[in-house]
Amino acid sequence: MPDRLFERVRREVSSRGGGESELFVHRSRVRRFDARNERLDSISFSDTLSLGVRVFRNGRMGFSYGFSEDDAELGRMVEAALFCADSSAPDEAHGLPGESTPFPSPEIYDEGWRSVDDAARSGFASGLERATLAADPRISRVRSAMLTESVSEVAFRNSAGASGSQRQSVYSAHVEAVAEAGGEGQTGYGFGFARGFEGLSLESIAAEGARHAVRLLGAERISTGRYPAVIENGAVAELVEVLVPSFLASQVGKGKSMLAGRAGQTIAGSMVDISDDPLDPGGSAACAFDDEGGASRRIPLVEGGILRGFLSDSFWARKSGERTTASCRRPGAKVPPGVGISNLGISPGTRSLSELCRGAGNGILLTEFMGIHTADPVSGDFSVGASGFRIEGGEVTVPLRGFAVSGNVLSLLSGVEAAGSDFRWFGNIGAPSLAVSPIDVGGE
Repeated sequence: MPDRLFERVRREVSSRGGGESELFVHRSRVRRFDARNERLDSISFSDTLSLGVRVFRNGRMGFSYGFSEDDAELGRMVEAALFCADSSAPDEAHGLPGESTPFPSPEIYDEGWRSVDDAARSGFASGLERATLAADPRISRVRSAMLTESVSEVAFRNSAGASGSQRQSVYSAHVEAVAEAGGEGQTGYGFGFARGFEGLSLESIAAEGARHAVRLLGAERISTGRYPAVIENGAVAELVEVLVPSFLASQVGKGKSMLAGRAGQTIAGSMVDISDDPLDPGGSAACAFDDEGGASRRIPLVEGGILRGFLSDSFWARKSGERTTASCRRPGAKVPPGVGISNLGISPGTRSLSELCRGAGNGILLTEFMGIHTADPVSGDFSVGASGFRIEGGEVTVPLRGFAVSGNVLSLLSGVEAAGSDFRWFGNIGAPSLAVSPIDVGGE
């Protein structure tokens, strides 16, 4: 952390009436390679610097941002932050974090990115397209095969004497494949994530994209009714995303959480454990400290189906009389930090997906929800399209299309009968497959 930058901020605040101050600096280097139509279609390079300043005085908070280390720009940022603070409503919960503990060291940085050249990156993207096309004769084209390399560093310092810095490397790749047969077309996706380039498997990503594209060819309709269901891990992750706002103390305080007032109560089946874990490097949002300098730690949210608490930053912790969970996040350079998740996931069980399906007997395997983001964020009610497979005699048989599922997110979780062993991170949301009690299906 360049001390010069913070000292400039501190002096500016002091000369303009004083107050507590904080400087947050984010540097990133992103390289993106996109292959299409059997050639490298595009390459994009991005190197960015962003700074965020917060000041606190008289029970008020002000925020400003900028994109330069220039002294004049820092002075402008401080002036803007102080103007916002002096113009805002006071709240005694405003202020710097009140605790400073040693930071953990999650393995989120691989120095090997320095030895990966553009030829290797572009070759990966082109090779991903070729491997996907070759995976199955029914794959007619690849809409996109992309590799992204991102290396970043964040640092902070505040007037309470706390400071820290951390580096992170991320390699992600995805492919979107189109399969055609008998005049029908289906789309499938494959993706991979790793901290180092060598951790990505081109073959696995290509195979997944092709498999997901061809598996729904020849889909049938299903009759309306109630069916025992197994929800595949990717679809479970979609459901978990609907729950995310309800785990935030800020949403609870504003009356916008379906879990408000339910701490200590049973909200899901006894097989369900949910936690926010910034220390797991397999999730894309792993970090040593949150975005106001709180030391990261795993936070249990649901244990054995019982809601244990909510995520909070220092502001909402003071508002609720609780200890901060170090869950302050910055969604973008231009947005003040607030409560958010790091890596939120449902813990895995011990049964394979095939074992979950055998337990369902005659039912459905749900592989995708279409528009689950439209679920009511306060009640949890939803009615959306879906796709999947018929389960007959415990065996996955024909693909299904053109049906809808309806219900309630919390009711679904309450009906969880078993969790699969196939846990996977989908960005910063993680989930295994789940076997649930019968659900309502609208078909023909």
